[in-house]
Amino acid sequence: MSETQAAELLAQLARRITASLDLRETLQVVAQAVVDQLGFGAAVVNLVQPGDMCEVAAAAGPDDVGQALLGTRAPMDSFRRLLDGCEAWGELRFLDHRKDQGLSRGLAGWTPPGEPSEDPDAWHPEDILLAPLYAPGHVLIGLLSVDIPVDGRRPGPARRRMLEQYAAHAALAIEHSRVHTLVADSEQLFRAMFDRSPIAIALMTEDQCITRVNAACERLLGHSAAELAGRAPRELMPDVTSTPIAGDSGPGDQYEVHFTRPDGSEVWGRVNRTSLAAWMRSGPRLLLIQIEDITQLRTMQARFAHAATHDQLTGLANRALVLDQLAEVLADASQRGRRAAVLFCDVDHFKEINDTLGHAAGDQLLAEIGRSLASTARHRDVVGRFGGDEFVLVAYPMPTEAKAVVLADRIMRAVRRPVELCGEPVVPSLSIGVALSTPGDSADAVLAAADQALYTAKAAGRGQWQLAAGH
Repeated sequence: MSETQAAELLAQLARRITASLDLRETLQVVAQAVVDQLGFGAAVVNLVQPGDMCEVAAAAGPDDVGQALLGTRAPMDSFRRLLDGCEAWGELRFLDHRKDQGLSRGLAGWTPPGEPSEDPDAWHPEDILLAPLYAPGHVLIGLLSVDIPVDGRRPGPARRRMLEQYAAHAALAIEHSRVHTLVADSEQLFRAMFDRSPIAIALMTEDQCITRVNAACERLLGHSAAELAGRAPRELMPDVTSTPIAGDSGPGDQYEVHFTRPDGSEVWGRVNRTSLAAWMRSGPRLLLIQIEDITQLRTMQARFAHAATHDQLTGLANRALVLDQLAEVLADASQRGRRAAVLFCDVDHFKEINDTLGHAAGDQLLAEIGRSLASTARHRDVVGRFGGDEFVLVAYPMPTEAKAVVLADRIMRAVRRPVELCGEPVVPSLSIGVALSTPGDSADAVLAAADQALYTAKAAGRGQWQLAAGH
């Protein structure tokens, strides 16, 4: 065979094995090419499999070759022993029938028909010629075995080189097919994970155009995939706000979003954004967007935060929150040259109601008074339960004492409405101490002045307000 003919045969083989990405089909093409083009009557491809086993994956030649060998498996240790005991013919390995035939013990066998010749250069039915198949890094991934040279003789150097080249092409084809399979499997796995993930996932171009979403994303956003495709999130959710998460791995990679669904429900989401540019060879660069629904978490956090700063019975600000907000009001009042009013309120005869009607009735009364205070106060005023039967209202700005006592009168009238407690009508009343701040006043100082005024109001007969002296 001339070099030109050999090159053409190799080119034909290359075209045939690259035409298919199916591994078994590729191996069968290689085995059949060895039979058709290299002058061997039989060829078998053994493929290394997981578990350190080797399986006959393709066979060409007489029908009984495939029947005897296809699908048979043997431990790789058996093949390694065989390779170690063979004579090296370049990259090929040859075992003369006169050598230790125990080396092939444990391997599936097929003995071709025909009588052995006495000619020392003749091919013997028990001779073995193997071409190891190596992946990059000299990793053994299979073996190509040939038998029955059509001329009846052991192959010479030219045919051996051709067999080596066929083996090299076969190894490349195996790797090509395996890589394709891995990629296909990875794509299939990605699609399955994408589509079935309970986490909302979207693919988006770098210019914020949505290309694909999963079912969880449709549910979270309240829009169908058809509505989202080709749109920017802000087109469908104009109220969306985002807040970067402190300590994230990069600018904008992680953030929280808040938006309203079409049905009016509010959603909080924790977003993780990853660029897929490093894995993409063509097409628009995409971002992988994963959105974890943290609405329930944020709702619980809000409830805990509210519980930590509000009175459980009335829902009003608790003592700690009143003090914090009063301090902020006084700081602002000092800066702006304004005044704030503190109204310290106490429920008259509350102990008697508790003692005669019980604590449940007392709690009911406190809740009713809390509602009255909240409905009477201005929207920017602070209303809180200071403890027991004491309430505090911080009114800001409060320009004059006259306006402060007008507010106190309005509160007292709002509270003096009959309330039925345990079947008994009760008309509650408040005693109120009123103090206006002066520049530089602390929260404790204004509260103390209002408390002293409250004490004076109660001493004067209850059910009235009293303005703090000097405020």
